Amino acid sequence: MFYLHVPDINISIIEVEDSSLARLIHFVTYGKLSEKPKHIEYLKNSSLLDYVGFLSLRTHASLTKDPDLKETIIEGECNLIAERLRLLTPKYLRKYLIQIIDDIKCLNKTDDNIDVLLKVCEQYKDKQHEPCGDNCDLEHITVPWQKCLSLMTEYKVFITKGHACVPCKFWNGLLRDLFRLIYYKSLYQIRRCCSTLPESDLRLDYITNRIDMFYNSKVAFWRNNIENVTFEELNINRHLLPPCMSLSLDSLFSNHRLAHDSRYLLTLFLKNIGVPIEQTLEMFKQQYSMIDNQGSTCTHTWNEHHKQIIYNVKHTYGMVGSKKNYNMQSCSFIQKQNSSQLSEEGGCPFVHCSGDKLKKILEKNTTFDNTEIKVINELRNSDRPIEACHWYAQKLFKKTTYLCHSTPVQYYFNFKMGTRRHISLNQ
Repeated sequence: MFYLHVPDINISIIEVEDSSLARLIHFVTYGKLSEKPKHIEYLKNSSLLDYVGFLSLRTHASLTKDPDLKETIIEGECNLIAERLRLLTPKYLRKYLIQIIDDIKCLNKTDDNIDVLLKVCEQYKDKQHEPCGDNCDLEHITVPWQKCLSLMTEYKVFITKGHACVPCKFWNGLLRDLFRLIYYKSLYQIRRCCSTLPESDLRLDYITNRIDMFYNSKVAFWRNNIENVTFEELNINRHLLPPCMSLSLDSLFSNHRLAHDSRYLLTLFLKNIGVPIEQTLEMFKQQYSMIDNQGSTCTHTWNEHHKQIIYNVKHTYGMVGSKKNYNMQSCSFIQKQNSSQLSEEGGCPFVHCSGDKLKKILEKNTTFDNTEIKVINELRNSDRPIEACHWYAQKLFKKTTYLCHSTPVQYYFNFKMGTRRHISLNQ
């Protein structure tokens, strides 16, 4: 499950390609194993095709210069292992933990991540009670806090003297965090090894080109079609905005202020969809010149803080400071933010808003019956907010083809381009 030991693999380059693309399809559509996806044969745990798809995409993630594709692969692998752990019965879970332990003992060299993984697996397999419910904390594992970052940011562990005490109900989450750390380190190692190769490998070049071609044509098809858009056009076509950005704009226009995190994300969004910096600055100038109605945590005014606001916008647009070309934050990143101000001024409505407020935001563009509201609530309450947003986008598009997005910018261009896109293995 952690792919620590790679078996002997002898399959055709076509099977490598199909395994890679099928796995990527699963990631970009946020598929679920429990729903028996179309290409399930490529995702059977520990099968040769599973190993091939994993190794191929990991190599690509280590070499690609596309941050969106890289994060899609990393988040996809982490979500996949989390679901596999959740679906395993106690009997089979113990079997896989023992297999991981055996694989670690066969390694010639380990590091601190592998050592912690070994400790967790040994204690997990000997857990004295089963099954473990959502509220169970009968047993605990203590690990360095750096090894469970997502659990820590979600306030699911107790920190004492640099160590996190993880209750048994979160041990699957701990394994997911360890997998992420091990995966990140392997990307660095692969990239370093590939840089020392005397010449390129034609097979690797072929798979790399196929993955890039697939991703850019099926997922990021809008990337080369960005044109400047005036803020007036954007206001007329507010229905094109993803719910998160619609929430931020509504907050700005009603409160005439916007909290820092939400203001940064909105500026980044406007920059990435082609709104000129002059118009973004003019928008903030108009709003911040108005009287604050006390509805925002931001207390800036244009008269006193215009230099700071102008610098922040220019920095986000990559014109001052490090002059970096910042890409839009992913949906998963926005959804994981814990800022208390997000529920009122920004963030993902499917995560940070109450059911009534979410319904109010979504019904600006369409209507919902009770069954549809129930579908959205079931998705958001089962920790699947991105799927809820996909479902909402599908309803607005009224198309049978599946549309994917992993950032608010992708959502916007899915609407704007209005192009039929269907994810499949066939080009």
